[in-house]
Parts: sequence; structure tokens; C-alpha cells
Amino acid sequence: MNDIDNTLILDEKTLKRIPPVFVFVIILVLGSPIIALNYFGFDFGTMAKSLGYDSKLSSYLIEAQIRGYFRQTLLQWSAFSLAAITVLLSFTQYRLTNDKIALVIGMGVLFSGAVEALHTLVIDGLSPYFIDKTNLDAVIWTLSNSVSALIFIIGLALILYYKNTKKVRVNTFILIGVFILISAFSLIYYAATLIKLPQMSIEGAILSRPYELVYLLLYLFLIIFLYPRIYKQYPYILTNCIFYMGVTQIVIGIYLMVLSSSPYDSAFNIAYFLKIIFYFIPFACLIINYVFSYNAILIAQEKLRLSEQRLKYIAAHDALTNLYNRREFGTLLEKTIEHNNRRNSTFALFVIDLDNFKSINDTLGHIEGDLFLKQFTMQLSSLVRRGDILSRIGGDEFTLISPRLKTEIEAKRLAERIIKGLNIPYHIHGTILTVTVSIGISLFPKDGDKSEKILKNADIAMYSAKKSGKNTYRFYSEKLSHSKHRETEIEFYLKGAIENNELSLCFQPQYNLLTKEIIGAEVLLRWYNKALGNILPNEFIPVAENTGFIISLGNWVLLKTCEQAKRWSERYKSHLSFTINISSHQFENKDFVQSVNEILERTMFPASNLNLDIPESLLVKNDSGIFEELQEINSLGATITIDDFGMGYSSLNHLKSLPIKTLKIDKLFIAEIKNSTDKVVVIDTIIKLANELGMSIMAEGIETEEQLDYLLARNCLQGQGFYLSKPLTAQEFESIAFE
Repeated sequence: MNDIDNTLILDEKTLKRIPPVFVFVIILVLGSPIIALNYFGFDFGTMAKSLGYDSKLSSYLIEAQIRGYFRQTLLQWSAFSLAAITVLLSFTQYRLTNDKIALVIGMGVLFSGAVEALHTLVIDGLSPYFIDKTNLDAVIWTLSNSVSALIFIIGLALILYYKNTKKVRVNTFILIGVFILISAFSLIYYAATLIKLPQMSIEGAILSRPYELVYLLLYLFLIIFLYPRIYKQYPYILTNCIFYMGVTQIVIGIYLMVLSSSPYDSAFNIAYFLKIIFYFIPFACLIINYVFSYNAILIAQEKLRLSEQRLKYIAAHDALTNLYNRREFGTLLEKTIEHNNRRNSTFALFVIDLDNFKSINDTLGHIEGDLFLKQFTMQLSSLVRRGDILSRIGGDEFTLISPRLKTEIEAKRLAERIIKGLNIPYHIHGTILTVTVSIGISLFPKDGDKSEKILKNADIAMYSAKKSGKNTYRFYSEKLSHSKHRETEIEFYLKGAIENNELSLCFQPQYNLLTKEIIGAEVLLRWYNKALGNILPNEFIPVAENTGFIISLGNWVLLKTCEQAKRWSERYKSHLSFTINISSHQFENKDFVQSVNEILERTMFPASNLNLDIPESLLVKNDSGIFEELQEINSLGATITIDDFGMGYSSLNHLKSLPIKTLKIDKLFIAEIKNSTDKVVVIDTIIKLANELGMSIMAEGIETEEQLDYLLARNCLQGQGFYLSKPLTAQEFESIAFE
């Protein structure tokens, strides 16, 4: 409490051991004198003769005096024994918790108890004939109670004055205790042998024992003036203990002063019994304090255990989905491998990745994205088997350890069930979402006998599933490993492709479908490396996007296109439009617009002849920053085309408000003109929409005359494709476009 360190005792074995031991000692000490008086015979006549009295007291009077002596001795021993145990408890409490109030109680009881002990052991031996014993007992009684009161007053006053006093060492207790014992012994011996004692009892007076007023007034001062202040700062059980001890002593003083008419009468016996209560109060409070401390420790330990369990749970689980996290997944995978190694058995590891989850976050926001993940996780958990271990190891990546799957057929069935079971509508704040997943599967030990290897191979299989069109699964194979190895090689060599002049541009002509006149070209990037040979764009572009190299690559394409187009423009006085595909990673770069402007100024190429082809997925994000960037590009003079239009879910309202010149119909729709009525409906809708919005239409992927005729019939007048012309080198394009 405040400045008193009430630290709980941490050794619960000690706490369990202390109360029974003390109870046993109390019973033994308090019970022994009673047993002695009742079961051991005393020949009081023989004892009276041995005393050598010449008085004419009858043997019955002597017997009564001796019995009174034993009764008084029994009370004194009981008080002393209880005081000794209380002192032990008080000093133990202080040593363990630095409770200074316990120290004050111990010191006060130590002095009072020491006087009781010395009185019993020494004084009775000095006065075997009961000479002036009455006055001596009263002096010792008053001295004991008064000094104890002073110890309480001084101790509590020091606690209030020295609030931040450091803990007193145990050796100091020993020295103080020895000093008190010697002082008490000296005072009692001196009082008994060398001086004439004052008359402590006045028979017939209103206050038969007036000296009791000394300690009565001291304890009144303690409980009236000192106790309220100490309790205000330290309001707990031992502070109350001092209050009740003071009240007990006041009652004792009143009993003796008012009700006691002669030495050792019934009032005195009651007062002495209350003196035992005076010692019992701190004893009981300390025991209660120990019990409460012990219970508090048990509660604290239980809370600590629950906290540790909670911390372990938090450390092992994903906060959003409550699935195992990546760290715990690694541990569980290691244990599963060890278990299956001992049993010489197999298991399957699934890596499950959400397709296009980023677009959900970008479109709806991260809060809705988190809600979706929770629903998705619940659905995924319902599809796995009992005993399977499901974890979330990334934002949109999950793993599944299935110990009971032993063959590819069983793994295939589970993968198909997961894909089908997850392809359901998810309701997020009024929005209905449907998602697909790509799953990679590796089997232990065929696809790896170490945790790193089997996880890596399952990851390779998952990326293969994504490349295959998503919403599917793949088992790991050496062929996939080779594909992954090729990606690593591409990443390595791509970093030096620009410096080593390994990149080149091709130009696929874009035609007026009605007049067959070339109106521009789409610029395509090609890469040849001595070690890898010709690398297709669908191989190195994803690698460039994943590594961030797409920014440098895109700037290089933009610069070289403007330089080449500027030379043709000056040489042939022709103003064709050149379309450059812009990656979403490149467009979202904060320096993109500035880079375009700097390149246009550097090459002095007319911005009106530059067409930037951006993916429709950017519009789906509904990001005000993207819309502002489109306006900035338009202010430069460049035109904007929406690539692969119809594959996303861009809003009609956005199209109306954005500076978009052309909608490009994706080649997947063009390819299905003959076979799919649904695709034809989409094409017709796009053409109609563009006409209503005043935009032009560009069809890509025209490969047959039938496709060309259909587009012309629908008033789509611009297009490109292998039926019209394949991509050409700069020299080839120059020869057909300008000469």
C-alpha cells in the first residue's frame, strides 16, 4: 500500500506450511499446562510443609494460594507463548514484504511478551514466599503495557514521517530484540530486589488502580489521533489490527481501575484473559493476512497461467482469422514431418492463395476486406477434415496440412472440394463477392522431406495454378521446379537487360478497318538474352512487376518509343499515334506523370501522338488519386485508352467523368465471335456504350476475315491483329507505314 511494499509471497509451499505449524504449536503450548494440572497429582499438604511458613494459615488456604499461583502461571505462559508466535509471524511478514506496520506490531508485542516471560521465569524465583508480589506484579503489568503503547506510537509516527525508509536488515531485529530483553530483565530485577515499590492498588477507592491511566491514555491517543492518519495512508488489515489492540488495552485498563477491588480477583482474571486476546488479535490478523496473500497468489498465478495461455495463443494464431500463423505453422509442419518419419507414412501440404484479393481491398477498403477474410476463413474451415491443420501465412495465403491424405487421388478430391466450396457468394455490407483460389499441393516425402523444401514446392505448384488461369490446383513436379528456376534466372538477367542493350521494340500496326489505312501502332517490348535466348513478355513482365523493375523498364519503353516516333515524324512529316501499354504498378508509381512529362520534353515528341494503354482494373479501384492522375496525363496532351475493356467491372459513371478517348475490346471476346453468344452480346454492348459516350473503339486480336466483317457490320472501325499484321521491327514497320 503506497510506500509499504505489500509484495505477495511467491513461495506457496512456505505459505502452505506456516499455518498448520503455528496452530500445532499453539495447541501444544496452551494445552500442556492444563494437562499437567489435571493428570499429574500434587500433594499440596507436602508442598505447604516444604514452604516453611510459621503462619497459622490453614492447609486449605495454602492449597488455594498454590492453585491460584498455578492458574496465574498458566495465563502468563499462554500469553507469552501467543506473543512469541505473533512476534515470529510479524517479523516474517516484514522480512518477506517490507510491511513496516507488521514490524511495529512485532516490536510492541516483543517487549510485552518478553516482560511476561521474564516475570514468569525470574520474579517467581526471587520471591518464593510471595513477599510484596502483589505490588511487583502490578508494576510489571503497567510497565509492560505502557512501554508497548509507546512503541506503537513511536513506530507509527516514524512510518508517517519517514515514508520512503528502506528496509531494515534482519540483524537489526536481533540487536533490538536482545536490547529489549536485557532492558526488561534489568528493570524487573531492579524493581524486585533493590527499591521499594509504590502502592499500586488502593482498596475502596473509585479508581482502585490509578496507574493504569498511564497506558490507557497512551492507547487513547493512539486510536484517536494517530490511527486515523495511518489508516488513511495504509488502509488494510494490520492497521485495523493496531486499532483493535488499542481498544482491548483500554478495556483492560477500565476493568482494572473500576471493577478490580482486590489483587487477583475475577476482574483481574478477566483483564488478564483480555491480555491474551490482545496478543491473539495480531496473531489472527497475520494468519488472515497470510491466507489472503496465499489466496491472492493462487488467483495471481491462475491469472498468470491464463495470461500465459492467452499470450501463447496470440503468439501462435493470426489475430484476424484465429488460424495458426506462419510461425506456428512452421512448428506444426516440423512436428508433422517428425511424426510421419517415425511411422514411415505420408501427408499432403496445400498452399491456398486467393485470386485477385488485392482488388477487393482496393475496391471496398481494408475493413470490408477483413470482414471478407473472416467469412472466407469460416467457409474454408468447414471444408477441411478433422485433424487437418489450417494456417494463414500471408495476407491472402493459407496452408493446409492434411496428415490423413496418402495419395494424389485423395488430395485431388479435397482440392476440388475446396475450390468448389469456396466459390460461393460472400455478403459484405450489401456487396456480393465471389472469389476463386489457386492451390498448390506437395506430398511428403516424395516432394520434399524437409519443411522448407516441401513448402517451397507447394508454393511453386500454387504459382503454376495461377499462371494456368487461376481457380484451379496443381501438384508439384520437377517440371514446375524448372519453371521456377527459370523465373529466378529471368530475375537475375533482367536487372542488366537495359545496360546490356538486350531490349528492343516491335510495332503492331493499328488500322482503319474500313480503309485499311495504318493509323498508328501498339508498341511491344522484346528481350533477347545470350544465356536464356528469346524471353516472351508473359514471362519477364510478371517478374519485373514482382521485383519493382517494371518502373525502369516502362520508362525505357516510353523513352525509346518517343525517340523513334520523333525521328519518323521529322523524316516523313507523318503523325501516327503510338500506343504504349502501362502496367498498373507503373501507373500507381507516384513519379509516373512526372516521368512522362520529362520524357516528352526531352524528346520533344508531340504528346497528342502518344496514347497510354491502361488496364481496366485501375478504374475498378475507385481511387480518387488514380482519377486525378488520369486528368494530369490528359492535361499533358496524351490520350488514354482502356485496355481489355469488358473484363473488369468499371462503373459507367466513372467512364463518363474520365478523360478516356478509346475503349479496347479484349481479344478473348473477339476470338469467341463465332462460338459464344454471350461474348457477342458483350461486344455489341461495348460498341454501343462507346458510341453513346463519344469514344472510339479499338478491337485487338483480329485473326479471321469473319471477325473483321462482324466488327465492320457493328461499326467498329479500328482494329489490330495477326489477320491484319503481325508485330514488326522498327525497319519493317517503317517500310509499310511510311514508304
